[in-house]
Amino acid sequence: MIQGKAKDFLWIVQGVLAFVIATLFLTKHPTLTVFFTVLLLANFMLIGAGSRTDKMFLIYPYGTFLLIFWAGFAGLFYYWKLYYNIVPKTLFLGMHPGTAILWVVFLVLGGFLTTILSYTLLFERNVMSQKDWEAFISDVTEFNKTHEYALDEKPEEEIIK
Repeated sequence: MIQGKAKDFLWIVQGVLAFVIATLFLTKHPTLTVFFTVLLLANFMLIGAGSRTDKMFLIYPYGTFLLIFWAGFAGLFYYWKLYYNIVPKTLFLGMHPGTAILWVVFLVLGGFLTTILSYTLLFERNVMSQKDWEAFISDVTEFNKTHEYALDEKPEEEIIK
């Protein structure tokens, strides 16, 4: 899906994004810098997926990655600005709301759920079929049978003698 001119275009977009990020950083706009950096990282996901992607990949995990991280950083910056230099009366999970966003959105939603769903939705269809997996297992089993004698050898005893 992402080959040829489309992939070249993505690399050009990455260069432009890197320039925009550097400009925003140097002009002291950290919030916008973070949002463009998330887009830059998400585009590397598209480039890395290459020809193995389908339309589902643009929705999940690419779209999910962008949504979770943009929402997470928006909440993070909102609560940090809202409670700057004060302790909130109520804490979320025993933490400052800005810090709780880091754990809940990034770790739970962004890490665990995205990884687990990516594996279950995309792995068998896009990475390796059941037939290929079984052929791989039989190759490994055959290799282990032909090289079984290597397990019985103890080279450290030969070195000591």
